[in-house]
Amino acid sequence: MDQKLKIFGVWMASLLILFNFLNYSYNEVYSQTSNIKNNKNGIRDNRGYTATVLQYDKMKNCTNNLSERPNETQYLTYFNCGHVTTNDKTKTTTRQFTLIAEENHTIPISTIGHKFHAWTYNGTVPGPTMRMTQGDHIQITLINSKDSKHDHSIHMHSIHAGLMDGVPGASGASGMVKPGQNFTYSFIAQPYGLYPYHCHVDPVEDHVNRGLYGMFIIDPPQPRKPMHEMAMLMNGYDMNYTHEGGSFALPKLDIRDPTNLVPNGLPDRHNDIYTVNGEGFVYRDHPIHLIQGQWYRIYLTNMLDFDLINSFHLHGMMFNYFPAGTSTKPAFTNDIVTQTVADRGILEFQAGFPGLYMFHAHQSEFTGKGWMGYFNVTAAPPIKHNHLNKI
Repeated sequence: MDQKLKIFGVWMASLLILFNFLNYSYNEVYSQTSNIKNNKNGIRDNRGYTATVLQYDKMKNCTNNLSERPNETQYLTYFNCGHVTTNDKTKTTTRQFTLIAEENHTIPISTIGHKFHAWTYNGTVPGPTMRMTQGDHIQITLINSKDSKHDHSIHMHSIHAGLMDGVPGASGASGMVKPGQNFTYSFIAQPYGLYPYHCHVDPVEDHVNRGLYGMFIIDPPQPRKPMHEMAMLMNGYDMNYTHEGGSFALPKLDIRDPTNLVPNGLPDRHNDIYTVNGEGFVYRDHPIHLIQGQWYRIYLTNMLDFDLINSFHLHGMMFNYFPAGTSTKPAFTNDIVTQTVADRGILEFQAGFPGLYMFHAHQSEFTGKGWMGYFNVTAAPPIKHNHLNKI
C-alpha cells in the first residue's frame, strides 16, 4: 500500500510540474544594442509571439544603437524602436524610450556654416524618430538636464490619457519637468499612423523654434508593403533670440473704446533658414541615392512654425499620399503636397528613370533659404542569369 502511495505521489508531482511548465509566462527583454551576446537583434530565444515581434522590428530597420546621434544622412533611416519586453503568454509588447532635453547644443543648420543655439531631445534637431506598433505598451521617460534653465515636456499627438498630454496646468506632472527631474509618459500606441511630438511649455513657440520636436511612427498590426523607407521632417529657424519670451497674444484692451486696436508690441516672428531634417541644403550637397525601378516610402512631417504652410514637391515622379498615415489606402496621387504646422503624411513612389531629381518646398523663399535637395537615381544593376549547360 505504501508503495502505491509513493507511486501516486510521484505521479501527482509530475503533473504539477507539467502544469506549471505549460503556464510558464515567457518574458523576453531585448535592446537593439544587446546584439553582441545574443543574435543580431538581441533575442536569446525566438518562438511564438516574441519571434513575430522580432521579425516585424527587423522589417522596420530598427537601429542597433539607441544612443547614437545621427547626422542628417543617417537620420533618414534612423528608427529608434526602444528597449523591448515581450510576453508570449499575454501577447503584449512594452517599449521603453528615453529622451534627454538639453539646452547646451550648438548645431549646424546650413551647409555653408550657419550655426544655432539649439535645445534638443537626445542631442539632435529633430529628435529621434521613435517607432512602435499599434497596441504596444509605451513608456517614454523624459529627463530634463540639470543644466537646463527651463522646464520642458513632451506632448505627443495620438490618443492617450490627459495626464500624459504634456501640457502645463492641464496634464499634472507630465506638463512641466523641471531641470534635473524626469517623468515617464505611459500609453497604448493607437491608432496606427505618423505623429509629431514636441515640448508644450510656454512660450511654446520658443521651445519649438529651438528644436524640441520630432516624430514617431505607430505601425499597423499588419505590415505595410515592404519598400525602402526614410524619415523627413520639415522645419525652420528664427535666429533672432531677442524675439523670445512670448510672441503671440491678444491686442491690448482699450477700456475706453474696446473696438479700438491697440498693438501689443510683440515681435513679428519669421524664419531665417528652412530645412528638411535640420540642416539647410544638406541633401543638395549630398544627394540621396535611389535605384531605378525600386519603391520608396517617406514619412513626412511638418514642424515649421511662424509660416502658415509648408510643402513637398517631387520632380520627375508621382507619389501616392496617405494623410497622417492612418490608412493603408492612398487618398490621392500627386507630385506635391501641402502641410500646415504639425501636419504629416506618408509618400510612396517608384524611381522611374535615372537622373538627378530635385525635391523641395514649392515656395521660392523656402527653397532659396535651404529647403531643397536631390534624389540621385541610378540604373538598376543587371540581373545575372545562371545558364544551364546543354547535355
